[in-house]
Amino acid sequence: MKRILPIVLILALLLAPSVPASAESSSTPKEEVVYGILGPDGSVNSLYVVNIFEGGEITDYGNYTDVRNMSTSEPISKAGDKITINTHSDRFYYQGTLENKELPWNIDIKYYLDEKEIPGADLGGKSGRLRIRMSVKRNDRINSFFFDNYALQIALSLDNKLCSNIKADNATIAEAGSKKQLTYTVLPGNGIDFTITADVRDFKMDPITLNGIRLALDINIDPGKFTKQISDLTGAIKELDDGADELLDGLNQVSGGMQKYVDGMKAFKDGLEQLSAGVGELEAGAASLKKGLSELARQKDPILSGALSIQKSTFDAVNAQLGGMGLNLPVLTPENYSTVLTSVPELATIKHRLDGVVQFTQGLSSFVDGVSQLDDGASELVKGISGFKASSESIAASANNLYNAAAELNAAVKKLRDGLASYKAGTSELKKGTSNLDSEINDRIDEILAEISGGADKVISFVSEKNANVSAVQFALKTEPINPPETQKTVVSKPARLSFWQKLLRLFGLYI
Repeated sequence: MKRILPIVLILALLLAPSVPASAESSSTPKEEVVYGILGPDGSVNSLYVVNIFEGGEITDYGNYTDVRNMSTSEPISKAGDKITINTHSDRFYYQGTLENKELPWNIDIKYYLDEKEIPGADLGGKSGRLRIRMSVKRNDRINSFFFDNYALQIALSLDNKLCSNIKADNATIAEAGSKKQLTYTVLPGNGIDFTITADVRDFKMDPITLNGIRLALDINIDPGKFTKQISDLTGAIKELDDGADELLDGLNQVSGGMQKYVDGMKAFKDGLEQLSAGVGELEAGAASLKKGLSELARQKDPILSGALSIQKSTFDAVNAQLGGMGLNLPVLTPENYSTVLTSVPELATIKHRLDGVVQFTQGLSSFVDGVSQLDDGASELVKGISGFKASSESIAASANNLYNAAAELNAAVKKLRDGLASYKAGTSELKKGTSNLDSEINDRIDEILAEISGGADKVISFVSEKNANVSAVQFALKTEPINPPETQKTVVSKPARLSFWQKLLRLFGLYI
């Protein structure tokens, strides 16, 4: 019997009709849930996948060492990496144990007790100062799609009765009954390194869990709320730049007029130095100068009014701009703007521009005041010329002082002009830098959301690239728990009772 039965089995296998391999059909739509059992150090002990289908005729692919029907008693056909089944179940699950025990993440967990490294398997029941270091990095041997597009949630719990003085930087900490739950979230495309410390006694710990998922963030951002204000700001900056350009043109004209005035004063001074040769001409020139200064002094109010109008327009434009930004700042005036804007460093550029406008108005006020003083001085000069013959040298000295004052005033106007030129260059640069700010904000918002949720739209199979219709992949990983060693008990096994048929088969050596 022992010799005949193997021969019969061999003949049956040899004579069985061969089934020709059919062409691979397209894979059936499915979902994958990848389960992994890790060692305490993060190494992969076992890795299996639960594949989920809608039922009917199913074709799937995967390099599995074993497959198991989790829904029905129907047999699963496995030929190489091809798995097929025809099921009547509306929702069908089967489990496959993967040959390759590689994950998209390299997980490394180290344990230190009183600053000495100790294997996690030996940590159960120990007491002392515990330090757990965990590192998660990209596994270059696995398709980077999962590392780049899947977020990881790492969670571990410590028993408050066994652990105290728990420190876990950057962890989300929550109380869960008698345990402290520590959670870390790792965004797509990122790794993590963290350390947890605690004082422990009779230590034990539940499994560390790692869940890998595609983030589905319901974030509705309306960039228009930002870009509208930015557009208003850039429009105001353009108007400010145009106004500065016009103001600079006007100041260039004032500077040119002042230079001519100083040149005239120099000629006047030189003429006074020759008073002894032409007292009459000097008297006539002084009268002419007095007339001109009086005419210029009469223009004081219109000049000041124009400068104040420019100043008011500038402040109105800035107030309108800031009001549109919703910063809730008080209305800026020449008296309070410096105090208000100094407290807001982000508005330093606007403060600098307002400084220039206020300085211009004040400088122009000083200028017209100087003209009034010159007019008064010219009046005194005319009076003094009548006593020229008695004091020609004093008159010449006074003329020189008058020229020096005009030269200083001219230098002040030029300095104001140069400052306004720098202000104009700044507004031009600001206008250039903010011209595309609204589109840059939109692009940056898209980049930030892509970094958080991962950039890829299509889901791929973790098991096999032949599975082209995968709607979702999820990873559910956990380490082995750390428990105190148990006292081993000697178990005396009783001999199993055999049935009649088992005894019959053992008689022929076919049952062990």
